[in-house]
Amino acid sequence: MICDLISPSTSYQVEDAHYVQVPGTKGLFGILQKHAPLVSSLEPGIVKIIRSGNAELLFTIPAGGFVEVNDNVITIIAESVSQTF
Repeated sequence: MICDLISPSTSYQVEDAHYVQVPGTKGLFGILQKHAPLVSSLEPGIVKIIRSGNAELLFTIPAGGFVEVNDNVITIIAESVSQTF
């Protein structure tokens, strides 16, 4: 899967995402390959991406945002996105 994290000042693209966990309005939820199309609002929190080799990437979205899933492409749009090391 491809996961794009986009804000007005920065963007990240992870091309080999195996699993993505996002902070939804009703709680955390995960996205795997072939997930049904969806659009959801996001709360402030951490986006966790597990890459194909089990490497974990963490990103902070301090003001929340939106996620769209369509055809194995996950697009996260937020006011601010920063990678957590």
